Amino acid sequence: MDLQFDTEHTILGDSAERMLAENYDFAARHADTAGGPAWADDIWRQFAEMGWLAMPFSEEDGGLGAGMVEISILMEAFGRHLVVEPYLSTVVLCGGLVAAIGTPEQRADILPAIGEGSLRFAYMGGAAGSEAEVEAAQNGDGYVLTGSRKSVIDAPMADRLVVPAKLGGGTGVYVVECAAPGVTIRPHRTVQNGYAADVELAGAQVAASALLGDQEDASEAIDCALDHAIAALSADAVGAIKRLVEETIEYTKTREQFGRPLSKFQVLQHRMVDMKVAEEEARAVTLLAVLSVDADAGARRRAVSSAKSKVGRCARFVGQSAIQTHGAIGTTQELSVGNYVKRLMVFETLFGSTAHHTERYAAIIDDPEIAGASLLLSPS
Repeated sequence: MDLQFDTEHTILGDSAERMLAENYDFAARHADTAGGPAWADDIWRQFAEMGWLAMPFSEEDGGLGAGMVEISILMEAFGRHLVVEPYLSTVVLCGGLVAAIGTPEQRADILPAIGEGSLRFAYMGGAAGSEAEVEAAQNGDGYVLTGSRKSVIDAPMADRLVVPAKLGGGTGVYVVECAAPGVTIRPHRTVQNGYAADVELAGAQVAASALLGDQEDASEAIDCALDHAIAALSADAVGAIKRLVEETIEYTKTREQFGRPLSKFQVLQHRMVDMKVAEEEARAVTLLAVLSVDADAGARRRAVSSAKSKVGRCARFVGQSAIQTHGAIGTTQELSVGNYVKRLMVFETLFGSTAHHTERYAAIIDDPEIAGASLLLSPS
């Protein structure tokens, strides 16, 4: 089975690496985030100009029709360069939901605007489609939304929120303007130098057109979109893990103890090998998740929860090993190692913790039919 990138994939990865290396070096990023905004409009415009913001949407919706393999290549580069722009929230998760269940009019209104960089989103939902913390009630020709959620990632830089809300016996998905009456956003910084916000909807009135698609229960569509986001986020974590391994190996070659480089000590040689093995394990399980997100629900959930669980454990091991090898300086803000470790700490908590997905995976493979199915997808 050939799992090598083709020429187009290689070009995409090279162009992403080149663009970010030229515009997103650690020293400049640290200066930008130390006391100012955690994102940059000029970087977001460059993402749009390179076609990255339109990448996953169909050509009919003004996109490029790319798939999760292409998204994962970008996300790995974002992880390597500590990108904090709201690509995952806007393009992969919220844009993916609009593309999946939005009406033609809603897709025409939202997706081209995302692609050109003029519209950013944040997702105000939990780790599953059934975990809506907002209540929706019909009010005339529209709806009233009431509820709140802590630490909504990327909310301070968003123009609109995508809000799952309980509606009758199901869950609807609403698009809400961040500046609308009844919407309160209280920003705060995240551990990885990004932004999040506590968001409250206090009787926020929205039009009927704010409901994506029709009034059927959207829980399955939300779960599918979240699984796509987890696969993409796992690729981001792989990029961060890879960079941590590289920087730690390089450090052992230059740091001397007892008159010899650390790389000459056998116990540290073994540790570097273990870190590299963890990186390859994380990459392999992420690739399976990326290739499985468009499979049937059972195979998709199995692969995605397996990735979230395994990558989380690999991230914890590599992060702790990097800090231990560098010593106390590895925890400082000035050294990039600590920033990668914090990024991986955030990965472990987003869209369900490592423990949550380990339990979910165990429950999934408890079904003999799913457990006995091949991990490889058919060519169709």
